[in-house]
Amino acid sequence: MGKFSRNVETLVYRFIISLVVGFFAGSYLITHSDSHAANQKLRQISCISKLFPVASPKSPYVDEDKTKKTELNVTRGVLYIGIMSTARNRNSRVVAIMNTWAKNQNIKLEIFSDNNGTIGKGSGRTTTLKNGANIIQLPGVPDNSYPPQKKSFSMLKFIHDNYLEKFDWFLRADDDTYLKVDKLIKLVSRIDPNKPFVVGRAGYGKHAEDYLKPGENYCMGGTGVFLSREMLRRIGPNLSACLKEMYTKHEDVELGRCIRKITGMKCTESWETTHLFYQNYDSSGTYGSNIDKINPRKRASAATFHSNKDPKYQYKLHIDVLSDKLNQYLTKISNSEQEINSMSLLLIGRNFDIKGWNSHYGCKWDYMSRHSLYSSAWPSGGGVLTASKLTAVNNVFETLPELRNKFGLLMTAHIHEITVLHSRYIANPLTSFDMISTLKVIVSIHKKKITMYMNNIHYRRTFANLATFFKEQIPLDIQNLRFKISDKNRLIMNPISPLSERVNFIMALSGRPQNLVRFLQNYKDVFLSKDERVSLTVVYFPEIFHTNYNRTEGPVNMDDKTAPMMDETSEFVLQNLKHAGKEFPGAEFNFIKVTGGLAFSRGAGLQIGAKRMQHDDTNDELLFFCDVDLLFSRGILNHIRRSTIRGKQVYYPTFFSQYDPNIVYANQKPPKSHFFIEEIAGFWRTFSYGMVSIYKTDFEKTGGFDLSIEGWGLEDLRFCTAVIEKAGFAVFKSNEPSMIHVYHDKNCPEELSKKQYQDCLNSRAQHYGPKSYLYNVWQGKLEHEEGEYDHNVNIISKGEVQQAKNPSSKFES
Repeated sequence: MGKFSRNVETLVYRFIISLVVGFFAGSYLITHSDSHAANQKLRQISCISKLFPVASPKSPYVDEDKTKKTELNVTRGVLYIGIMSTARNRNSRVVAIMNTWAKNQNIKLEIFSDNNGTIGKGSGRTTTLKNGANIIQLPGVPDNSYPPQKKSFSMLKFIHDNYLEKFDWFLRADDDTYLKVDKLIKLVSRIDPNKPFVVGRAGYGKHAEDYLKPGENYCMGGTGVFLSREMLRRIGPNLSACLKEMYTKHEDVELGRCIRKITGMKCTESWETTHLFYQNYDSSGTYGSNIDKINPRKRASAATFHSNKDPKYQYKLHIDVLSDKLNQYLTKISNSEQEINSMSLLLIGRNFDIKGWNSHYGCKWDYMSRHSLYSSAWPSGGGVLTASKLTAVNNVFETLPELRNKFGLLMTAHIHEITVLHSRYIANPLTSFDMISTLKVIVSIHKKKITMYMNNIHYRRTFANLATFFKEQIPLDIQNLRFKISDKNRLIMNPISPLSERVNFIMALSGRPQNLVRFLQNYKDVFLSKDERVSLTVVYFPEIFHTNYNRTEGPVNMDDKTAPMMDETSEFVLQNLKHAGKEFPGAEFNFIKVTGGLAFSRGAGLQIGAKRMQHDDTNDELLFFCDVDLLFSRGILNHIRRSTIRGKQVYYPTFFSQYDPNIVYANQKPPKSHFFIEEIAGFWRTFSYGMVSIYKTDFEKTGGFDLSIEGWGLEDLRFCTAVIEKAGFAVFKSNEPSMIHVYHDKNCPEELSKKQYQDCLNSRAQHYGPKSYLYNVWQGKLEHEEGEYDHNVNIISKGEVQQAKNPSSKFES
């Protein structure tokens, strides 16, 4: 026990002595050493460092004032911009920068200029000009030396030494570059600055003297070079060494070589950068001195523009950019106003309905992979996607305008293949077909094939209004039912099926009786012989008057022998209508002669016909305004009935208009049918708004035609404007293969208004023939198969093609 007690006593003494020594040693280290040295010595004598590591002085978590700040508390700017310039550009390009893209921008912008090449007084100073530009003079860097490798590398070294921890991104640009600062900040804000990135438009060298190996690139200096903070941190200490190893005179090539040597990183090769960093290339592959003209689509997508060496082009580009912004704001305002109006209508007198907010409410999405289809509607759950169906789906996206435009902006881009990997799709017959897909796109950029995967690409094919295509049975609608009481007080109800509703053809006519004969023959063959519910009203403006009979107050009774005498053409028209009526008893023909010496006005004639149209078996009339030069097939009636919606929509068919057959068929036989729709035969007359179907009650809401217009043209455009703006109806315009406009020469009298006369001449010129064909005729290259020139086509001084042989149409009716 005595020995054990002595051992315990010894241990206690040693423990006490250790505590005393440790206390004084620790106090000495803390009071006589800096914090870092103390930390290092404490690491050697204490195991506490294993649990709580002590930061080094270079760590961002240690602050000099010993406050507890971390990197998360450090506030940095997003973007620093350094511009390379010279003293001679201070009053030109620098002024343009401060007055255009740099104006009213909350950014750090410095101009590196006015260097004297010596390390003495006047070098390394910062000067602030009256316009707010900060001029940095770099020590020992000549101002006007070229190539500017030393200025470029010294500028980056200056930025590294002074701003590395103050900003996330650093942009080096030239004084002839235009920048969209807001778009640049939005771009870099989405990229991690703590990773070594260099962003710009990739260059690959033009000559072997650039000493770039295959696959190597650099960021072109003119359009600007972005360096992340981590990238600048890595290359900053090595810029002086890189400056001593220059291979070429191109500072951007050498900067790229330095970055690649130090970090192994290349400039971004994304296709997006070719849009974001705009280089003003010309057809020879070199960029111009100034951006005179630029495609608005490219201007909208770009964030930097190079180059504008003349300051006035900087101002011009700035005006265009501001105009683009203004148009964007106006579009947003307009869309917001429309949405407010639509939402306001929903709030009036009705409760919210979730179906109104989601067009696909209640419908289930199906799934499609490259080989299979899966649908909740199938008992087995899945099916096989055949090769033909897969090809059809792929073709949908190959023709998708948004996808084509995305790559089409690249001059060097070419899409080789688009493959749909998988899709979710839904077909709602009341609204649209939608498909959201993941695509595999193989595209060539700079002659290099790249495979890209694109997610959530949306394709939508909208359907027409419900009432347009889904009218299987007429619902009970009191407004569309009319009751009549006969002499015996018998109640008769006459419901009319929408698919058999009467279509009332109305035309205004003056002269051209032979054209009416052709129209009537087609009208009888297509409609009357098939017992279609149609009527025809001809409002006729006589060419020669033989009587002072006043304006007709109603449809002429064809059996009324007391009717006044008419001129020869009026009598011809009337007799043909009477003959057609006898051929098809029960068919309705109305003839309205406009008397009193009124000049021909198509709008006035159609309005007279519309107002006189009334039947006892309906309280509304479906009107179709047409011309005598049209031919129809039977499908036109259903298209009119389905596409014209009372109180909502009018139908403007885009008809196929024939070229002059004596020109386009000068060396070949014309087709036997007018319904020959090919490029050589004619064109879709998309600019025409003369043919329209509309309900009479809706016609009255528009206010009718502008009756101040006489002669040819304009009445259709003004009426369409009234349909949209005054009545508020939707306009449905679609190609109509069931309607053909037969060619006829146009007479454009000089008495027309200037606008009417010019439109008439333009329309007349468009009907000569296809442009490529007319070009060959003009050049005298149209030859027979034997190689002889076609003498049936003559060229006259005014550029019109004159018929040489048979002036009549070669079509066989």
